[in-house]
Amino acid sequence: MTLASSEILATLRALPPRHFEQFIADVWQERQGWTTEVMDAGPDKGLDVIGQPPTGGGKTAVQCKRYAEGNKVSSDNVQQYSALRQQWSDVNGVTIVTTSSFTRSAEELAERLDVNCIDGDDLVRIVHKYDAHEILQWYADGKPKTKQQ
Repeated sequence: MTLASSEILATLRALPPRHFEQFIADVWQERQGWTTEVMDAGPDKGLDVIGQPPTGGGKTAVQCKRYAEGNKVSSDNVQQYSALRQQWSDVNGVTIVTTSSFTRSAEELAERLDVNCIDGDDLVRIVHKYDAHEILQWYADGKPKTKQQ
């Protein structure tokens, strides 16, 4: 089932925060070949998912922000999450994924600090590009058990 872009974004925003983090990890792993790990729930120091690209090399710290449309990621958030490189010795990259958007100052700071920003529109494009509709629907349905589980 293929949803319209607005429906995809609404579905992403309706996911419980933990399911949103798991969805991001699954799309990167199952559709892009990354090795991913969703970090334990709780005080995570800003690290929701850690991923390593299929080509190997340094890991990327991913901060997931399941925000409503008007709740933009700020430059303070970008500055805070860019420090993940210093908190984790094997992390080279930082990515912030949001269902909302970034303030202009956040985008400018992210560019200077080499932080990858993925907003809601980018996320919808990723769902389409990597045909992740089924994964999204599975999370939207509450991760139902299958016969194999």
